[in-house]
Amino acid sequence: MKPQHINIELGEIVKSLGYKVRKDTGNFRSNNCIIKEEKVIVLNKFATVESHNKTLAKAINQEDIVGIFIKPVIREFLDSEEK
Repeated sequence: MKPQHINIELGEIVKSLGYKVRKDTGNFRSNNCIIKEEKVIVLNKFATVESHNKTLAKAINQEDIVGIFIKPVIREFLDSEEK
């Protein structure tokens, strides 16, 4: 699966987990955080899709995703990023 397609799938998963995703510019690394009890993932607009995917996977792997349907290829990606 192409990185862009993985990005779309991961984006849908994080939104279903209650995250808001923002793409901003600046001198920072992408990461997830909680701002005033709101779960936010901030992605550096100029980072690569692969970098965005790693950041989204990191946030997903911190959550309980047992009851969520995730395509097998996306689960494999999440498992590979967990290590």
